[in-house]
Amino acid sequence: MRPRPLSLLTILALFLTLLACSGVEGDLRIYEQEKVQMGTVMKIKAVGPGGEEESVRDAFGAAFREISELESELSEWQPASPVSAVNREAGVRGVKVPASVVTVAKEALEIAGRTEGAFDVTFKPLGRLWNVTERSAPPSPDSIRAVLKLVDYRKVRLDTLKGTLFLKKSGMEIGFGGIAKGYAAQRAGEVLEEHGMDNYIINAGGDLYVRGKKGERRWTSGIKNPDNREGKPVLAFSVLKACGIATSGNYESYFTHDGVRYHHIVDLETGYPARGVKSVTVFSENPAHADAYATAFFILGHAEALRIVERDPSLAFILIDDDDTTYRSPNIGEFIEDIR
Repeated sequence: MRPRPLSLLTILALFLTLLACSGVEGDLRIYEQEKVQMGTVMKIKAVGPGGEEESVRDAFGAAFREISELESELSEWQPASPVSAVNREAGVRGVKVPASVVTVAKEALEIAGRTEGAFDVTFKPLGRLWNVTERSAPPSPDSIRAVLKLVDYRKVRLDTLKGTLFLKKSGMEIGFGGIAKGYAAQRAGEVLEEHGMDNYIINAGGDLYVRGKKGERRWTSGIKNPDNREGKPVLAFSVLKACGIATSGNYESYFTHDGVRYHHIVDLETGYPARGVKSVTVFSENPAHADAYATAFFILGHAEALRIVERDPSLAFILIDDDDTTYRSPNIGEFIEDIR
């Protein structure tokens, strides 16, 4: 959950954002509000009756507070967080952590096992080495090899009964940036539902959690063109059921050196940015899983992603490779319908 740089004007606009609404049909309205949280822009859009601004404001406020609390528990960038404490005590002792950290760590380690480490929350030292927003040339092979020795999810010890988390090797660090936003979106959605709001989209920095409809119509979204993000999307679709939608792409954050693009999604087997895929969008009934598997499928490629989906049909994907070939998992029609 590393903070992304935001302009001063953007920050001021977000802090000044009030609850906004627009008509849908009949007495229904779409209410929306956004805040800077978890290092990105978190936006909630929900359908409710007109004239219910006060109750909607309460629901949104409670959802944003839930996200804020989770950020304080799950962020590795806040020195006082439990995750930062775990990193400081790597190789020394286990640290007592709150239930949210136990839950996210358990899911992350299970996904790491299913993807054979393509998704690995001990990635942080390598991610810091490859900080593509500040680099203009790749790190040295020696530095990559040295840092790779600190990346291994199998050296994480999670005791779910005692609620402790331990990194076995000194210098190891965990970061939940590849799964925490999806988890926070799910929890925020649960808060909205507790307040009687069942039709919403939570946008967590581009990753979505979609539930219900906007009146009689379905929510819609699309997949950006990896080669022209500002142009027409390569696919527009309506969402058929509640799900998380997360995209990983080689266009999101990168630098170019000697004509080669080095992006931020690193293959942990090689220590270098993954090759062969331009973007992958993952759909899952669990938005935290959509978040994590988007990273894993980008690294693994089409064939391995398909193998995982065959075992776990709660996931689906659309993948665009370097040859601009688009692959869809066979079950994609359970999640979305193309807009012609």
